Amino acid sequence: MSYFFITGISIALFLIAILLTKERKSTTDFILAGLLFFAAQTIFNTFLVITGLYLTYPDLLVLGFSSPIIVSIFLYLYTRYQTNNIPFQWRELWHFVPAAIIFLIYVQFFFLSHSEKQAVMQSEGAGYEVVNLLRIAVIYCSGIIYCILSLRILYKFRRNIKNEFSNTERIEFNWLVFLLIGMLAIWLIVLFRQDDKIISVSSTIFVILLGYFGITQVNVFGTKAVSIPNVVFINDDEEKDKELDTSSRPVKYQYSNLSDNESLQIHNQLLKILESEKPFLNPELTLAELAKLIPTHPNKLSEVINKYEQKNFYDLINGRRIHEFFRLLNMPESKQYTLISLAYDCGFNSKASFNRNFKKYTGKTPSEYQNNQDDENINSVNPH
Repeated sequence: MSYFFITGISIALFLIAILLTKERKSTTDFILAGLLFFAAQTIFNTFLVITGLYLTYPDLLVLGFSSPIIVSIFLYLYTRYQTNNIPFQWRELWHFVPAAIIFLIYVQFFFLSHSEKQAVMQSEGAGYEVVNLLRIAVIYCSGIIYCILSLRILYKFRRNIKNEFSNTERIEFNWLVFLLIGMLAIWLIVLFRQDDKIISVSSTIFVILLGYFGITQVNVFGTKAVSIPNVVFINDDEEKDKELDTSSRPVKYQYSNLSDNESLQIHNQLLKILESEKPFLNPELTLAELAKLIPTHPNKLSEVINKYEQKNFYDLINGRRIHEFFRLLNMPESKQYTLISLAYDCGFNSKASFNRNFKKYTGKTPSEYQNNQDDENINSVNPH
């Protein structure tokens, strides 16, 4: 088991080094580095206990008492800042107050003699019973609460992205949802089992999976990590009455001041722009960027799209891409190209996105469609 923990600590430190040596570091890079550092400290604490080294280095053990709390906070902050392209707000530091209080409560321990510290450790915290219970309660509560808050942020973000983005594969954060749900399940298990070793085991697994997903799927640790463009994104509780519906049904804008005449003008301009400039060919097109071309406010444009097109921004743009795909496909000079190469020319940024939207609008996958076309061509040459 000790080798397992050493592996987790090593991976965490390696990932921290990658994050801190990136050329263009973002707020989320520093937050993630902090998360990994305190996750490594959490794992190290259990390593000290299972190897008996905590009796030799009791100060190191006590220094890590607040680390599980800080890991939960950093996980929440990472989720918050990954889904909002905003600079770090120093008021977020209030989240760390409970961890700071826990640390201050144990400060007197550091002034004990080494033999007194060993006596406390050997007696399983004699004299610190109440403080230890408080610390454990804060750790469990923070783990559960911050996982739930993080999942809530992701839920609200994912509910709105199809009104803001034309390609969502790289920003849906499916991997982060998976990790958060897993962490929440582990915290609930810990709540009933009350075994601190489970926290370190879960932290180790979290670090390993974070490294795997971050490197192989979303390039979190690369020079071109996932980032959210500057868009008008409604994500605050006080604005929830104004949130945009991401379903294909039209949205009822209860607080809209957009007149029928203005909305019709915006719609006509939208159709003109889509036809003449074909902005949907840009794989990273956002609602805000399209609104600049009209020009109008993104919220007004979103309302117009829902009202006149009966769909959200994502469906509008990808429907245009599919239409453009068939236009290119029917051109004689396109016969030499594969379907996916034509799809990339139409604004799709991944095969998965193209396949999903193609089936949505045609009822068939691209390969099924191509096979049917080949069968029709054979039948036309060799009729029964």
